[in-house]
This record gives sequence, structure tokens and C-alpha cells, in this order.
Amino acid sequence: MAELRCSGCGRALQKGGLKYIIEIKSFADFDGYLEEYPGDVREGIDELLDAIENVNPESLEEDVYMERTYILCKPCRDRFSDNPFNAAEPLAQGELSKGTLH
Repeated sequence: MAELRCSGCGRALQKGGLKYIIEIKSFADFDGYLEEYPGDVREGIDELLDAIENVNPESLEEDVYMERTYILCKPCRDRFSDNPFNAAEPLAQGELSKGTLH
């Protein structure tokens, strides 16, 4: 079995030692707003289906939903928990930050 390493700093994680699992899920959000389509809606749907016909299905799926799992040592977990995106401050909080959950 390969040596387990922290996804943050690369430090080797000892068997039976302290480590943390970080799971990140991202999914497309819908705020309830749809722009009016300027042409025939059926034609637009056909064009969209033609456009995605040759696109990798996994790529399309990741545009809608994605999961990632990381293993971190305690210092990296603490840094991540304090500010996961190295942002000055959150752009939006609470219900203002999301539209309709699916």
C-alpha cells in the first residue's frame, strides 16, 4: 500500500495517526431566474442537444455536480477550516448565498 500523505502539505501521515477527511461537494445552483429565449424554444433545445452530443458525459456531469475528498494533517485542516479559499471575507452568507437547492 502506498504511503498516505496530506493533500495540503504533502507530509507523510502515520498509520493510526491523526488525520482529517475533507469532503467537498459542488453543484449547480438555480436562482429561479430564466431569461426569455429570443427564438423558437424547440429549435433552441435541438441546438443544445446537438452541441452536447459530442461532449464527454463525465465533463457534462462535473458541470452540474462534483465531489472531491482530501486527507489533511491537523495543521492543514486548521488552516483550511479557518479560511478554505484564502478569501478576505465571505462574499455572501446564509440564505443570500444560494438559490434553490436541488
